[in-house]
Amino acid sequence: MLLKSNGSIGARAPEAARQPRLPAGPAVAPAPKLSVVILNHNSGTMLRDCLDSLFADDLLFGVEVIVPDNASTDDSVDLAEARWGERLNVIRNRDNRGFAWGNNIGIAHSRGEYVCLLNPDTIIRRGCFRRLVEFLDGHPRAGFVGPRVLNRDGSLQLSCRRSVPSPFDAVARALLLSKLFPRSHRLARYNVTWLDPEVSQQVEASAGSCMVARRAMLEQIGLLDETFFIYCEDVDWFLRAKKAGWETWYVAPAVIEHHNAYSSSFRRHRAVADFHRSMAYFYRKHYAGTYPAAMNAAIYASVLARMCLIVCAKSVGEWREVRAAR
Repeated sequence: MLLKSNGSIGARAPEAARQPRLPAGPAVAPAPKLSVVILNHNSGTMLRDCLDSLFADDLLFGVEVIVPDNASTDDSVDLAEARWGERLNVIRNRDNRGFAWGNNIGIAHSRGEYVCLLNPDTIIRRGCFRRLVEFLDGHPRAGFVGPRVLNRDGSLQLSCRRSVPSPFDAVARALLLSKLFPRSHRLARYNVTWLDPEVSQQVEASAGSCMVARRAMLEQIGLLDETFFIYCEDVDWFLRAKKAGWETWYVAPAVIEHHNAYSSSFRRHRAVADFHRSMAYFYRKHYAGTYPAAMNAAIYASVLARMCLIVCAKSVGEWREVRAAR
C-alpha cells in the first residue's frame, strides 16, 4: 500500500519522535459521534467494497468518513467517489510519506468524539461500529477499542487481541515457541492465544486494521509517530496510551473481515525491509535505554539477519516460480 521507507536498522533514534498533536480550533458544525479515517493507496475496488459495507451498517449516530489518499495511481478513489462522493471527505495527498503520516492528516481533519482508523481491505459486519461506540460510551477509561477480526475463511486473526511485545516475546515468536505452547502465559504472551475470542476483555493492543480511539485520549498522547513509515506504529500508540493510564479493549461482538497483507503483496521485499526497520525503531524507542549496549547491538544484528534471511527466501521462491513458468 505504501511505497517508500524512512530510517535504517540500528540508526540512532531522533531526539523527538514525530508524534503530532491534534490541531486546535472551533468546530464549524456539530461534531459527529464517530469519524472513520480510511487511508488509501492503490487499493483498487477494495476501498469501494469497504465503504459499501460501512454505509450498510446500522449506524444510529452521526458519522463522517474521511479518505486521505497517498498519491494513488489507480482509480480506487474515483470508483469510491462515483458511488459515495457526497458522503466522503477525500484528501488527495501529492506524495506518499507513510501510513502514520497519511492517517494523521485524516485525523487532523476529523471532528468526531471517537476516531476510527480503518484499513480499506476490510469488510464491516452489521452492528460493528454501533457496538464499539456503545462500549466506549460505557467505559470512560477505554482509550482504544477494537473488533474481532476474521480472515476470509472465518478464522480469527490473532492480532486483534494481543500484548505489546517485549524482546522476550519477539524471541519466543521467532523460535515458534508461541505456536508450540499456545496455552503458555509466558511463551504465547504476544497473541494471548489462551484467551476466549468470544469474550470481550481488556488487552494491551487490539486490531491495527480497525482502531477506534477516544479523542480526549488523543489530545493527551498525540497522534501516530511518523518516524514509522509502516508497521509497529499501532503498537507504539497502544503502549503510549497504556503509559498514560488509558485502557485498550477487545470487543468480541463487533466483527470485521480483514483481507490481511493485501497491500504487502505489491511490494514483497520492501515490505520485509519496512517491517524490520520499524521493529528496530520500536525497540530503540521503548527498550534500548534499559539494556546494555552489547545486548542492543545483538538485537539489531538479529533483526538485520532475520530480514536478510526472509528476503533471500522470498527471492529463491520467486526464482523457482519463474523457472516453473518457463
